[in-house]
Formats: sequence, structure tokens, C-alpha cells
Amino acid sequence: MKNINLISIIILISLLFTSCNTSGQNEEFDIETDTIKNSTKNKVSLLFLGDIMQHDLQIQSAYVPETGKYDFSSQFKHVKPIFDSTDIVIGNLEVTLAGKPYKGYPRFSSPDDLAWDIKKAGIDYLVTANNHMYDRGKKGFERTMHMLDSIGFKRTGTFIDKEDKKKNHPMIIEKNNFKIALFNYTYGLNGNVPEKPSIINSIKKEEIKKDLINASNSDYDAVIICFHWGVEYKHQPNNEQIDLADLCFENGADIVIGSHPHVIQRMEHKTYKTDSGDEKDVLVAYSLGNFVSNYGTWRYCDGGTMIKFSLTKTDEGNLSIIDPEYHLIWVYREPKGNKLMNYYVLPVADFENDKDMKQSDKNQMNIFINDSRKLYDVENIGVPEYKKEQ
Repeated sequence: MKNINLISIIILISLLFTSCNTSGQNEEFDIETDTIKNSTKNKVSLLFLGDIMQHDLQIQSAYVPETGKYDFSSQFKHVKPIFDSTDIVIGNLEVTLAGKPYKGYPRFSSPDDLAWDIKKAGIDYLVTANNHMYDRGKKGFERTMHMLDSIGFKRTGTFIDKEDKKKNHPMIIEKNNFKIALFNYTYGLNGNVPEKPSIINSIKKEEIKKDLINASNSDYDAVIICFHWGVEYKHQPNNEQIDLADLCFENGADIVIGSHPHVIQRMEHKTYKTDSGDEKDVLVAYSLGNFVSNYGTWRYCDGGTMIKFSLTKTDEGNLSIIDPEYHLIWVYREPKGNKLMNYYVLPVADFENDKDMKQSDKNQMNIFINDSRKLYDVENIGVPEYKKEQ
């Protein structure tokens, strides 16, 4: 009788234990505390892109005569799987949606279809403080902000008025039990001066420090700064970029992401020691280069990089940046007649060994790949290239 009771107790305990471990795919049993933890609850992945641009030929090539509309979706279809595998995708929109006439450089205005297509591709968050965001003046600027809002983007860096800034500065991203604050600033506006009540965040050290102090007094799990900075076509960050990144880390930022040079610059994942002696996990990418553009065969400018990483935190709120990696991307231009092109952002990991690509195009892509790896292999700290599983 005692043996039967003992067996019954063992079976009951076994069933209870099995139930705990199979109640959800993302749960794990902590024997020491007899609690169930969700293994994904305190982890979130992020992907940052470089400059989203549309030059004249890109706009012309996207026009569909049968519908009278524009279709940019082909540009993003090959990177969409990477977007889909990431919790948060953030791009730098370096064009306005100011309406006709649609133009590229030097006063950018793209069709609204571009915004719809990048949203469908999986980009939900945009930073908009850059030197081209006031290309079409106050009217074009306000139309851009209203259009992005109507489509459902979260945005920061540029604001219609004080109330808009109060609402969107910083951009607050909440995902997977994380609350992230994202700030965005630009070095300038190509000489344009915003008319009131327009507000565009400019790089002013004292204002940035004030923003970071305010953020440190809030309940954010992570603070990210996106800068439009540096010198165009220079592969090395200048002293101002380096000093600004350090200022951000010293005053509470965890991650700094840069754009504007149109070429890539180094990335660093490192331990930063503050003036007070504290150590923290930080990440900086000085420039991601171009995401999509029509720089054509300009060496170094016909592609760029995306940086992907995850954030984790302990139950006490201690933050870690894990698994940072860069994804090289290259813009393939496929002729379709009348000087028009189909544009595709190609992930290098998927197309580096493509056997169907024309040899001349493959040679051009290989120049970009080799140049990029030559820079990153020497200068990157703690940020390796993504390698596709075989």
C-alpha cells in the first residue's frame, strides 16, 4: 500500500513538472526559485538602416503608366525578410513628401507611394532630422509630417510645432517589455532656416545634455541617439563625431547611430568608462552609408550597411547589448528600357555568390564588398559581419 502511494506521488509530481515545462514554447522553469520565466520577455532586437533616398531616375523608374501611381516596392523586397525577423526597424528618411513636382537632388520631394511602400516593407520607425528635410520650405515640411502621421509611422527629429515636439521628442518605443527613448539631431539644413512654428532638432551640445539628463530621470530601459553628422564621403569619423558620441555616453545614452556621409564608417561595441568611474555597455555606428539611392557606380556610395543587435535586461533593469552584427547591402540597378531602371537593395549575404547576376554587375558589387570589408575588418570593434547559415 505504501509503495502504491509512493508511486502515485511520484507520478503526480512528474505530471506537474511536465505541465510547467510545456505550458508555452518561450517559457523556462527556474528550479532555484520555483518560478516560470518567459525567455523572450526581456529581449528585443533592433535594426538600423542608412539613408533612404530617391533621386530623379529612381522616381521616374517607379512610375506605373497604367495606374498613374508609383511603385517602389521592388527596392525593398529582398531585405524584407531581415525586417520581418527583427522587432524594431528604424530608417533615416532623407527626402520630403512635399508633393509635386517630384524631384531628387538638390531639393528632394518623393511621391507619397514611397512612404506607403517602406511601411509595407516593415519599416515602422523613422528619424527625419537631416539636411534635406526643409528642402521645400514650411509647406512641404508640414505636408511631410502630416503624411507620415497619416500612414502610421512613429517619427522624431522634426516637429510641426511645440505640441508635436512634446509628443514625439523623444520617440518612445515600447516592445517586449522594453521602453526605449530615441532622440534625433542634425548638423544643419543646407542653409535653410525653419519658419515658425516648425522645429528641427539641431546638434547643440547643451540641449543634448539636457535631453539626456531628462531621460535619465525617466523609466527608460535604453536611450538611443541618431545623429545626422560628419563629412560627406569621408570614411573616418571626425573629432566632432567622436566627441559627441562620448558626450552622449557620458550623459546616459547607450547607443549612437550616425548618418549623412553617404559612405560607411566604423562601428564599436565596447565598455565605456564614465568620468565617475562607472562602466557601461555601449554601441556606436558612426555612419551606415546609403540604404537606397541612385549613386550608381560611384565607388563607396552604391551601397551601405545595416546594423542589427539585441537588448537584454535583468530583472533589476541592467542593460546589455548583445549579438551586434552588420549586414552589407548593395543597390542593384537593372535596366528596363528608355534609360529607366529597376532598383533592388540586395543583402550581400544572399547575393554575393549569385550565379545569375551579369558579370559586370557582380564585379561592381564585389568592389563595394571588398572596400567595405577592408574598412570594417581593420576598424570595427566587437561588431562582426552577419554570416548566413549554410
